[in-house]
Amino acid sequence: MGPGVEGPSYHELRFPLLEKTVKRTQTLKEKYIIAWKQYGCSPMADGWTDKKGRHLINFLVNSPEGTFFFESIDASSQAQVASLLTDLLLAKIEEIGKEYVVQIVTDNGANFKAVGKILEQRIPTFYWTPCAAHCLDLMLEDIGKLSVFRAKIDNARRVTTYMYKHVRLLNAMREKTDGNNLVRPGPTRIATSFLTLQSLYKHRDALRSLFFSEDWTASKSTNTNAGRLVANTVLFSPFWTGVEYCIKASHPLLIVLRIVDWDEKPAMSELAVAMNEAKRKSKKILKKSQIC
Repeated sequence: MGPGVEGPSYHELRFPLLEKTVKRTQTLKEKYIIAWKQYGCSPMADGWTDKKGRHLINFLVNSPEGTFFFESIDASSQAQVASLLTDLLLAKIEEIGKEYVVQIVTDNGANFKAVGKILEQRIPTFYWTPCAAHCLDLMLEDIGKLSVFRAKIDNARRVTTYMYKHVRLLNAMREKTDGNNLVRPGPTRIATSFLTLQSLYKHRDALRSLFFSEDWTASKSTNTNAGRLVANTVLFSPFWTGVEYCIKASHPLLIVLRIVDWDEKPAMSELAVAMNEAKRKSKKILKKSQIC
C-alpha cells in the first residue's frame, strides 16, 4: 500500500474478528451436537481455583466426535455445597439434553463425589465416573507421603527452588546442561514432583560439576546456610541413590498417567491392562525396601 497508510484501529480489528470467531465456534458446536444426539455424550467437570480465589469449573462434553469446551462457570458460592453444585451441573446437563447424557466425569473431590451420587438418584439412566488422571495423581500423592519418598521430594524441591531464585547460578546451570531447564514441582499435580526427580537425575553430573565450578565457589551463596544445604544435597551420593529408587518406584504409574492423559485416542481400552502391569511392577519394587 505504500508509506502513510493508516492501519485499522484496535476496535475495528477486534469486533469483526470476534464475531467471526463466535460464528465459527457455533458452527463447530453444531457438528458436535449432532454427534451427541447420535452416540450420546459425557459431560466432564474440571474444578480449579484461580489466583483471585474463585472456584471455577470448566465444563466440557466428550463424544466419539471429540471433546468440546462448553463453558466455564464461577461456582465460588456453590463449590462447597453438594446440593447447590448439583443444581448447577444439572442445569448444564439439561442444556445439553438430559436424554443424550450417559455419564458425567469429575475429579474425586468429596463435593463432586456427593454430586455424582445425587445425580445418579435423580437420573436413573445416568452414572458418575471419577477422573482416571486424578485417581492416579492421588495414588502418587499417597506414595509421595511415604518417608522414603517424601525426604527426596522435599530435597529436590529445595534444590530447584534455590536454583531458580538465583539468576547467576541458574544461568551457570543451563550452561552445564546444554540449555536444558529442570522440571519444577507444580502446585496442582503431585506427578510433577516425580518428574522433577527424573529431571534432576538426568542432569545429576552437570549439577555436581556446577557445585565444583568457579561459578559456585566464587559465589557469595557459598557462605549462606541455604546455599550450603543445597550444595551438600547435590554432592551427597546417597541422595542420588534414593532419587533413582524413587524414579523406579513411580515410573509404572507415570506410564499409566501418560496413557490416560493422551488426547489422540480413548484410553479406557488400555487402562485395565496398564494398571495391572503398574501394580505388578510397583509391588515388586516396593517390596525390595520392605515398604509393602
